[in-house]
Amino acid sequence: MDFILTIDRALFRIINQFLSNPLFDQIMPLFDQTKYFIPLLLFPWLLAVFYDKKNRWKLAALIPLVIILADQSGLLLKKTILRPRPFVDIDPEFINHLVRPKGQNYSFPSNHAANTAALATIFSSIYARYKAIFWSLAVMVMISRIYIGVHYPGDVLAGFLLGTLSAMILLKGWDTFFKTSENKINNS
Repeated sequence: MDFILTIDRALFRIINQFLSNPLFDQIMPLFDQTKYFIPLLLFPWLLAVFYDKKNRWKLAALIPLVIILADQSGLLLKKTILRPRPFVDIDPEFINHLVRPKGQNYSFPSNHAANTAALATIFSSIYARYKAIFWSLAVMVMISRIYIGVHYPGDVLAGFLLGTLSAMILLKGWDTFFKTSENKINNS
């Protein structure tokens, strides 16, 4: 376990310190602020629900459900594991911490990573041709969590896995339910 934590800290230093630059110092904190982050997530969903009649109900149901599932599962893990955030754990001289400190012991997993991975998974399953866009945005948000000093890479990886798994479970459930319902209607 110590070996994994050593790698986690080393990767954190590479992203947080060695990649630090004035441009990213301005951009990356924007993903931490709800007033910028939530519209970025909601806008494509609202457009799709409004314009895509074929997938309207699937999106209207699955997006809120996956956010609730991933977010609340992540919160339960955070409150159980209580991993200190990097800005608590590392000497301030050796960290590039760019946002207001909050949730000092809620580092693992990253809910931003969980939520963006969940959204990217669902949107990519429906709009496969835009998969690169969805995942590019999700990865940018995930990297920002390390860059601004609020998560270790392992926290982000765990959030990614949690969000992806949550989305896959809901997608499988949706497809199974509606395939079964469709078969019952067709066999009637």
